[in-house]
Amino acid sequence: MKHRSHIAHLALLFLLAICFSTAHAIQRSAIDKLYQWKPEHIYSNMAAWQTDLDVVKSNLGKLASFKGSFAGSSASSPAKSLIEFNKLREQTEIMLDHIEGYVMYHYHVDLANSEWMGRQQQLTNLMVEFRQKLAWVEPELLQIPRETMLKTIEQNPALEPYRKQYDDMYLLQAHTLSEPEEQILALSSNITGISADVYGKLSDVDMDFGYILDTGGDSVKADYSGWVSYRTHKDRRVREDYFKAVWKQYQKYGTTLAALMAGNIKKDIYLTKARKFDNTLQRALNNTFVPEQVYVNLVSATRANTAPFHKYDAIRKRMLGVDHYRHWDYYVSLIPADETRYQWKDGVKMIAEALQPLGKEYVADMTKALTLENGWVDAFSSDGKRGGAYSSSCYGVHPFMLFNFDYEKGLTLDDVSTVAHEVGHSMHTYYSEKGQPFPNKDYAIFNAEVASTTDEALFSMKMLDEARKAYKKAGSKDKAAKQRLIYLLEQNINGVRDTYLRQTMFSTWEWEAHKLGEENKPLTKDSFNNLYGDLLKEFHGEAAEYEELSSVSWSTVPHFYRGYYVYAYATSYAAAVALAKDIRAEAAGNKSKQGATARYLKYLKSGSSKHPVELLKDAGVDMTTPAPVQSLISYFAEMVDELDKLSK
Repeated sequence: MKHRSHIAHLALLFLLAICFSTAHAIQRSAIDKLYQWKPEHIYSNMAAWQTDLDVVKSNLGKLASFKGSFAGSSASSPAKSLIEFNKLREQTEIMLDHIEGYVMYHYHVDLANSEWMGRQQQLTNLMVEFRQKLAWVEPELLQIPRETMLKTIEQNPALEPYRKQYDDMYLLQAHTLSEPEEQILALSSNITGISADVYGKLSDVDMDFGYILDTGGDSVKADYSGWVSYRTHKDRRVREDYFKAVWKQYQKYGTTLAALMAGNIKKDIYLTKARKFDNTLQRALNNTFVPEQVYVNLVSATRANTAPFHKYDAIRKRMLGVDHYRHWDYYVSLIPADETRYQWKDGVKMIAEALQPLGKEYVADMTKALTLENGWVDAFSSDGKRGGAYSSSCYGVHPFMLFNFDYEKGLTLDDVSTVAHEVGHSMHTYYSEKGQPFPNKDYAIFNAEVASTTDEALFSMKMLDEARKAYKKAGSKDKAAKQRLIYLLEQNINGVRDTYLRQTMFSTWEWEAHKLGEENKPLTKDSFNNLYGDLLKEFHGEAAEYEELSSVSWSTVPHFYRGYYVYAYATSYAAAVALAKDIRAEAAGNKSKQGATARYLKYLKSGSSKHPVELLKDAGVDMTTPAPVQSLISYFAEMVDELDKLSK
């Protein structure tokens, strides 16, 4: 998962830290420092951090003093003032990136540390103040006619890096409010996140999921994060008990959770009306210039092509040998999981080999990022560490990657795939920051998962190809080769199902739930449950049997509090698979795909120099058409057919 900076960045990380943090037996002090990232690359000590924090606070007043110098009767030298303002703002934002990163990279490995938690909250307040004090900037700039601004840029090369930013500002002008109104919205940012904050505290802190009995009769404390492990447990009774222990708690708090979601949807409607958009979807996509048609294509093309997904569930039911294929059967492996473990350096070598089609420079940079001595990586789980995995930037230093692998056992094949995913994010950040001026260094959410998933897809395709070759060489009677191929097929199929189909179903639910609010229809636990239950049946078909309890699943998804965010995982997956296939085809000598790798590497260096959809078009994928979605579903269907033949 890729995270970006400042207010939304801090709010999201705080939410995720609450929702996904887990306790581990091993202490951080027991992990070799080689496997721990190095925040000291940002600041050598707290005194240096405090110095920059003081400068940022001072700069807020200096930036606010530019008010009136760009437009209006007191603007005597608008171009000079704008150049000076941009320079100071850029310096301030870089410092913000550093002070935020330094705190985050300490806090996320020690969530119980109240000192770092306090600093995190302090920075959240600082970001709100930053927005509030600069709420006047765009309204004042919009007093300058667009033609005048363009002429000013032509006459002042120092403003050229900001051309696209100003162009976008004029494109969004209809939704930019007056200065007093912008200040009110800036002040409301502390309030509009309350539903998400309360949801996180309720689901992770206040809910008591009780205990279940493991296969051996041992008592196990249940929680939502633990479901990720227990949903693949070999004992079906344990899976069922764990699922019910967790989901019944969400069902118990259904009225409260529905009220929080209703508040979240009403917040989105409020901001939509305040900024004069037609609907919540339009508002969510507008700031990144993603056409609504992209979202509509994703949902409609998937809903029209669910047959391969239904077939996969039918195959799973047959292979698992169950009369009733239930919610707790959805993730368990069809055959014994690959128990092979890898050392960190061996995993990096496997990734490097899979990414060879991207060229020597990319592989060298990727290897540098994953070389532990360089301090980009925090590899293993420990007591009090934030769960999951992510890549996060720190401008002018280097990206940082967090993982939660088992220090004593090493990495699974799936873990190695996760490393490939996150280093893809890091390379995207690394190249964009090197290739673009500061105003264009970041990339939109729509593009964020493409680079990571392309790396992951290249890795998975390489592993699958090797398994196919080994099976063909060994012959169909070789049980080990056959099981290896089935296992990797299942992994790749599940990658599409869990990242693409699941996120598209989430996107559909979110869109339909917001429509309920926009149409003044009831936003209750019943309306939310009924909507989700119907979508489960639509997306998974007749082989899957879902009970009433499954319908509360919408309330387990923290991403819904971000507002139309999850669709980007699905569109990125479709784009990434298309790109990976073309890159591999070019490397294999397919002349019709010539230039695919060069276009992709250029994409990685493009930041936000163009609008998100246009950047992907340049890379070779047009998400304004259903074609990438249909291509991905065909790719999925081919693997399902292959699995069907192998498993009979």
